Amino acid sequence: MINFKFPTIVGGKMGDTMSLLSFYKWKEKFKLICYLPFSNKSLKYFPPDFSLRDPIVSILQQYRRQGGSCGLILLYMEDFHHLFATYPHSFIQNLQKHIRLTMREVIPSFFKKQDILGIKQFGGENFCIFIKEHQGFSYDELHRKSILLRNELERRLRLPARFHEEASYTFQTGCYMINQDIENTEAAIHSAYHYAHSIATKKLPAHFTKSRQHLVDIIHTENISVLTQPIMNLNTGEIFGWEILTRGPHNTPFHSPVELFDFAYQADLLSKMEFLVIKKAFNEIAVRHIREQVFINITPVTLCHPLFLNQLLAVMAQHPEISPSQIVLEITERHAIRNFEYMGHLLTKYRSHGFRFAVDDAGAGYSSLQTISELVPDIIKIDRSLIQNIDKFEVKQSLLRAMLHFAENINCQVIAEGVERQEEADILYEMQVQMGQGFYFARPEPFVADQDRTQQFRLVKEKIRGNRQVYSA
Repeated sequence: MINFKFPTIVGGKMGDTMSLLSFYKWKEKFKLICYLPFSNKSLKYFPPDFSLRDPIVSILQQYRRQGGSCGLILLYMEDFHHLFATYPHSFIQNLQKHIRLTMREVIPSFFKKQDILGIKQFGGENFCIFIKEHQGFSYDELHRKSILLRNELERRLRLPARFHEEASYTFQTGCYMINQDIENTEAAIHSAYHYAHSIATKKLPAHFTKSRQHLVDIIHTENISVLTQPIMNLNTGEIFGWEILTRGPHNTPFHSPVELFDFAYQADLLSKMEFLVIKKAFNEIAVRHIREQVFINITPVTLCHPLFLNQLLAVMAQHPEISPSQIVLEITERHAIRNFEYMGHLLTKYRSHGFRFAVDDAGAGYSSLQTISELVPDIIKIDRSLIQNIDKFEVKQSLLRAMLHFAENINCQVIAEGVERQEEADILYEMQVQMGQGFYFARPEPFVADQDRTQQFRLVKEKIRGNRQVYSA
């Protein structure tokens, strides 16, 4: 909470106020002109906002060209907008100047002068310190020192003698590591500022930076594995296709695909992660000589990425033995489609190259039904929530009949997901569902060689054929 005893100026004329603001404006412009001849190094502490150059960007650009990484500590001043709306402009300017001077006094207690790349103010309430990579440099150490620095800054700003009026100012901190994963320095700074600010304002957890770097490392080293689960033809017992499933590194929070992809989206790495899955899947398809359909999950976020189609075609070019018509892009409901008209045009573009589309989780909610009606996919995958215990609930059977009738009218194939019990499979046979997928047929496993697949699914094929004959009779 911020308490003030600073008197506000009242009763002034509007003309006088406008003249005063105009004076401040021209004063600031004159100061900028005076600063222009100065070198970047001499302006690394709170440089003015030039329109021609940014000394901090120039310093970081040169440092990063040498392969260096750095840390960002952001100090976010709480309730600044309340101050700005309450007190005169001159008071705000003096307060910010006082904070900058106090920071310059405090920072040397925590960092050596040669390790400071620069200090910059973003807006009125964000103060950013850029720290070089040095001995003992790590995110944990950066975070620890940011807390100590914040406490010391708040302590000094509480001293009445330091700023005329008794007041209490509070800050929140956010830290981020600026590595080489973003080539453009301005973009790297902007990204670091965005995440550090989100941490400081509690929109992201404090451990976000470490987790994101872990995910960046996973993508860089391609440290994921792809599994497959067969999709069985319920008429012939043959394998219709394979769904690609992803796992992160063992014994990490990212081993689960839910955690892996949810965090990738939060960290703006979803498209990179999904493209890595495609790259891995294509390598496995080529090595294992897969000839059946291959289903690869893809979110609307990645489908709409301007570079994704070109990347997909580039991977296809590396594997000429794989046909685009063999690839079914399975649109997941993890992220909603906001513009169906645009998505429809986009799918037409993908289809012109031979790719096919499936809609996942049909029957799970209104959004999936809207996706089907708007995009008219080649294949509909019935959600496991509808298939689970379908033998016990007539209403689920009625819903499935309606979905099958709808799919027949729009000329779509149907796959029932999440089949785990004989009784569930029996309902699918009875209703003439074309294809099924689930633990009842096979669990997700790594790809195996062609001859091994034939032997592995011989018993499954016999089971399906036997059951189908019973219901055909």
